[in-house]
Amino acid sequence: MKRFSYICADPGIPLPGRKGASVHVASLCRAFYRHGLTGDIHTVRGECAELDGIPIRPISVLPRRKHKSLEDRENRLFLSRVESVIEKPDFIYERYSLWHPGGVYLARKLGVPFILEVNSPLPLETKRFRQMANESLADGISRLLMREADLVVCVSEEIAKWVISERLHSAGVVVVPNGVDELLFHPEVENRPATLPGPETKLIGFTSTFRPWHGTEQLLDTFQYLVKELKSSAHLVCIGDGPERLKFLDQANRAGLADRIHAPGKLHHLDVNNWLASCDVAVAPYPNLDDFWFSPLKIFEYFCCGLPVVASAAGQIHDLLAEDRGALIPVGDSKQMATSIHHFLENPQHAQDVGQRARQWVLENATWKIRAAEILEQIKALP
Repeated sequence: MKRFSYICADPGIPLPGRKGASVHVASLCRAFYRHGLTGDIHTVRGECAELDGIPIRPISVLPRRKHKSLEDRENRLFLSRVESVIEKPDFIYERYSLWHPGGVYLARKLGVPFILEVNSPLPLETKRFRQMANESLADGISRLLMREADLVVCVSEEIAKWVISERLHSAGVVVVPNGVDELLFHPEVENRPATLPGPETKLIGFTSTFRPWHGTEQLLDTFQYLVKELKSSAHLVCIGDGPERLKFLDQANRAGLADRIHAPGKLHHLDVNNWLASCDVAVAPYPNLDDFWFSPLKIFEYFCCGLPVVASAAGQIHDLLAEDRGALIPVGDSKQMATSIHHFLENPQHAQDVGQRARQWVLENATWKIRAAEILEQIKALP
C-alpha cells in the first residue's frame, strides 16, 4: 500500500481544527504518512489547502436554498460528492458522518477497499442530543455503510456492538481506540503560560468541549469540596470551549471559586501541551451515561504529559487506568474524586511515579503511529 484518500464529510469537523474530532482526523493522517504512505483529505470544512503537507480537497456541496431548513441541510449533505481524486488510492478511508454515502460509491467506482471508521452511533446520538428532519434517511445510510464497508474500525467495544447490530455480522469489525501524538504531548513545559500562577501552586488539569457528557457539574462539585472541605490551595485549569462553558464559569463565580480557575478557552492543539504539562494531576469526571460509546482522547493526552489521572469508572476507562496508572472513582462520587486528587497533590513523588508509568504505557501501546499500524495491518489482511 502506498496511497490513501481520507474522507470527512461531517460539516461539524473543521480541518485543521481544535475539536477532538479534528485532532483525530489530522493525527491519523499524519500517522499514515509516518508509515510511508501518501494521500489526501477530502472534507466539507477545509480551512486551508494542506495539513502538515497533506493536501486538503473540498467535497462539493450544493448551495443553500434561500429559505434554509434542517431538511435542506440534510439533503445537501446527502447529495455531496468527492470529485477531486487526483490519483487512485489503494484504499478509501471515511470517518462515518450522518448524511454522506459517497465514500462507498467512490471506492466501488475505483475498485479499492472501503474502510469506515465509526466514532459514535450518530443516528442514536443525534436523536438524543440534537435534531434531525429525516430519520429514515439517516438510518438507511447507516445500514448501507455498515454493511458495504470492507472493514469497520470502531473506537470502542460499545461502538462495535452497535455496528454489528447494523451490519448483521461481526466479520470485518475491529476495535482500535484513540491514541496520542507523542511529538505534541510530553512532560516538558516549553513556555509556561503567563496567566498561570507560579510552579509553587498546584494545578489540576481538565480538557473539554463543555458538553453534557463531559461531567462539568461533577468537576465543579469536586473542586468545591477540595477547596472548602479539604482546604486545598490548588487551582483548576480548564482548557477548551463549548455550549456549557459560560454556565460552568458562572456557577464557579457564584461558588466563590472564580479566582482559582484558569480557563483560556479553545487553544490551538499545538499550545495545549504547555498548559497540560504545567499541571500536577488531571481529571476526567464523566457522568453516568446509558452508553459510554467514545474513546476518551483526553486521557491519552494526560498520560503522554506524564500526569496521574483521576477519572470516573465508566466505559473503557477501567482498562486505561489499570495497573496503577491513575485512580478510578465511582461515577458521581465527587468527594472521593476530590480526596484522590488531594492525595496526588500532597504526595508528589507518588504522583510522579504514577504519571511516568502512564506515559510509558501510552508510548508503548497507544500512540497514533501504533494505532495507524494496527489499522494498516487489518487493511493488508483483507481478501
